[in-house]
Amino acid sequence: MKKYITAIGLSCLTLGTTLAQSAATPMPLSQAIEMALKNNKSLKLADLRVQGAEARAQEVKDRNLPQASASLSYSRFSLITPFAFGEGEDGKPLFGLPAGGFSATMGAVSIKKELFAGFAEKSSQLSADLLLRASRLDAQRNRQELTYTVTDAYYNIVKLMRSAEIINQNIKQFDERERDARNLEKEGVILPNEVLKIQLQKNNLQLSRLQVEKARQTALFNFGLLVGLDENATISIDTTLTNAPAVVESLNSFLGQALQQRPELQANALRQQSADAQLRLVKSAKYPHVGLSAGYNYINPAASLIPEPNAFINAWNIGLGVSYNIGSLYNLKGRINSAKVAINESITQGQQQADQIRTEVVSAYHNYELALEQQKVIQIALTQAEENYRLTESRFRNGLVGSTELLDANSFLLQAKLNLINSKVDGQLAYQRLLKATGGGVK
Repeated sequence: MKKYITAIGLSCLTLGTTLAQSAATPMPLSQAIEMALKNNKSLKLADLRVQGAEARAQEVKDRNLPQASASLSYSRFSLITPFAFGEGEDGKPLFGLPAGGFSATMGAVSIKKELFAGFAEKSSQLSADLLLRASRLDAQRNRQELTYTVTDAYYNIVKLMRSAEIINQNIKQFDERERDARNLEKEGVILPNEVLKIQLQKNNLQLSRLQVEKARQTALFNFGLLVGLDENATISIDTTLTNAPAVVESLNSFLGQALQQRPELQANALRQQSADAQLRLVKSAKYPHVGLSAGYNYINPAASLIPEPNAFINAWNIGLGVSYNIGSLYNLKGRINSAKVAINESITQGQQQADQIRTEVVSAYHNYELALEQQKVIQIALTQAEENYRLTESRFRNGLVGSTELLDANSFLLQAKLNLINSKVDGQLAYQRLLKATGGGVK
């Protein structure tokens, strides 16, 4: 009997290793999830990765904009021979420089834009945008995982707290039984060792209560860290339990939802499209590139920035250029093969993810069905244990059975009550796990 009761306490203690915390005036699960989504450091890192993807997509846009530059410089020249430019009506040069030293101010403005780069501009922008959308889906998946983690921790704390309530009620009942047993001992109905058995059982229950309480304290502390509460905050959990809804959809329906809604599958599909765009980007080097340029040049052979009339040269230019990388005829094989491997890797990864998701959904679906069936069986067992205990206690009071039979009946009743609490929590968690497996989010 001692081993049996101790095992109950240890099973409750095991639950505490994965648990969490809440806030004074019972914190509803929805509030705990909201706090975790707001404060969790892993989600903040995921959001930073999304911001990084946004910055990389913006970099690609910036590179595809026209490139403009401007310059202004001052130089000192020394001419060995005189220089003349043009000839006027009087036969003199329109512009001339005598031999010797002079200063010059020069400026230039130019704008360049590649008109056609073998579809490289479009491919690079498409790839960056697809990777940005994939990173947002990764962040969405992290949020779903955190939501379920908080839900799991919350309900397991409920399991601990409700188990502690049942143990406390049982201890109070043992106080009454001990008084009754002492009275029966005085009347000579039972022997002294029968009273000792009851006291031993009560002590074992008190030990279980202590173990559960420490597990609850540890769970609440961990939960506080999970949702971002201060470690000194007072936490309270809403221990109200409702039965999980019955399964109303078929397994195939849940499988279809999962393959459509799971964010990791959607993200992988986007990465596959990005890999296709990267392949087109590599192949763009095989095409000729066409570019347009325009510019303005200013040359003033004097130190002053603003020259005298007809004492400076200014000109503008516009040009259209075509270039072709001859090396692309023979040096792209490795890059193209790498891009193709990335595509195949993405396809295979998507297939692997789909298989894993199917396995997860099937397991979650059947576990949920099992949890619902177990609740029905345990409810029947509890009714039987209550009736068995009622009859045994009556026979004990009349001296027809010893304390051993009464303690056994009490153990069966205690275990049935704990099983019912566990089955209700497990049913809720199984339902939430099924929702998470389909990608629809926890409710």
